[in-house]
Amino acid sequence: MKKQVILNEALLVAVYFVIGCVLLSVMSLAASCTPCRRLVVSTADSVRVETIVRTEYIPDTVFVEVPAQSERQTVRDTTSHLETSYAVSDARINDDGTLFHSLANKPRKRPVPTEKKVIYRDSIVYRDRANTEIVEVERKLTWWQQTKMKGFWVLLVVIAFVLRKNIVTLARRFI
Repeated sequence: MKKQVILNEALLVAVYFVIGCVLLSVMSLAASCTPCRRLVVSTADSVRVETIVRTEYIPDTVFVEVPAQSERQTVRDTTSHLETSYAVSDARINDDGTLFHSLANKPRKRPVPTEKKVIYRDSIVYRDRANTEIVEVERKLTWWQQTKMKGFWVLLVVIAFVLRKNIVTLARRFI
């Protein structure tokens, strides 16, 4: 009977120990903090393109070539001479009493003022980009905060060590 009482007491102590470990781990998880919280910054890029079309008329000079032509005619009349910027005309009376008349264009290029159409297309790309920056905290973590952060992992290792037999048996059942 004494053996049975001792076993019941040992079992009760083990159950209390496991319950205490579970409660301690839950409390340490609830009390842990996140010291390295980063600000979430959107990294979406937006691109906007503006296109400006501008039409200008630039004065220009085009040279038009006047073709060289000649024409002759003989008639009974008086003499004459004509000249323009494009042609020369000569007339004379021949020995037999007829009039010889020649008309010839001057072979040259004539400048004609015109307007040349020039189209300018300018594209401007606007890119809005948000840069992620890491901001340093003004003060360092206190000793207690560092202990809580490191203590969680130590506590996790201790619990795994204490419950290693139960974890191994559970793993064998499922594997």
